Amino acid sequence: MDWKEKLRSSLRRRTLLCVGLDTDMDRFPPHLRTEPDAQFFRNRELIDATADLAAAYKLNQAFYEVQGSKGFDALERTVSYIREEHPGILTILDAKKGDIGNTSKAYARAAFETLGADSITVNGYMGKDAVMPFSEYSDRLVFVLCRTSNRTAGEVQDLGTREGPLFLKMASLISSWNDNGNLGLVVGATFPDELKRIREKVGYDLPVLVPGVGAQGGDLGKVLEHGTDGSGWGALINVSRGIMFAFLEDDRNDHTDPAREAAMGYLDSIRREMEAIGRW
Repeated sequence: MDWKEKLRSSLRRRTLLCVGLDTDMDRFPPHLRTEPDAQFFRNRELIDATADLAAAYKLNQAFYEVQGSKGFDALERTVSYIREEHPGILTILDAKKGDIGNTSKAYARAAFETLGADSITVNGYMGKDAVMPFSEYSDRLVFVLCRTSNRTAGEVQDLGTREGPLFLKMASLISSWNDNGNLGLVVGATFPDELKRIREKVGYDLPVLVPGVGAQGGDLGKVLEHGTDGSGWGALINVSRGIMFAFLEDDRNDHTDPAREAAMGYLDSIRREMEAIGRW
């Protein structure tokens, strides 16, 4: 399956949920991080608990890099585990890479050849030549930062251009770079009105990865209304902390049951909102 087939398959399962494997081991209590392969073990448990609910898994590279060589090993093993045990689910390396020339080529090789990820997040604010080495892998999906969910994003992304705010110009540029049909956008759920403007500008050919629904409190209903087309195509709703660390709000010692319940809760919300707007 290529990335588009995986997303179509997930749509048939009525899920747009992207589960974030932002496995910050510092947040786990000691009894859940003492195994030699604790980071991979935690990921595998969470994957097995949520695989029937997830359209994608997003791995934030920073939480693996901080663990050194054992973290990179956990990252490789996690991507491999998803590919082998749950091959219909998209894997997204959340790396926000972006450079020029051979550097971007090396980043792309690392993500798609060394790790075998289906997708990656890329920072395109250096221009087209920072993105093209990734999109040349035509069977992989490249999400380019457009309107991010962090609090101070507007300091840069709202700056005016002759075509409107910079994030809208960025959306237009990304659309113009999409010769291989495998570019997407990162648009935060905390800015649903901006997502509406982006869709009006570039249509629905570019799928959007939407962080910020869980802990950051984005408006799920508006995101789905503006982010998906009439068939429900076009958006992946990422929830990381709200699923991974649901057990911190729960009295049970095992972290997988609360994670599954949280994932089911988010997916139920997605399905209700999609039904309410007539997508499903």
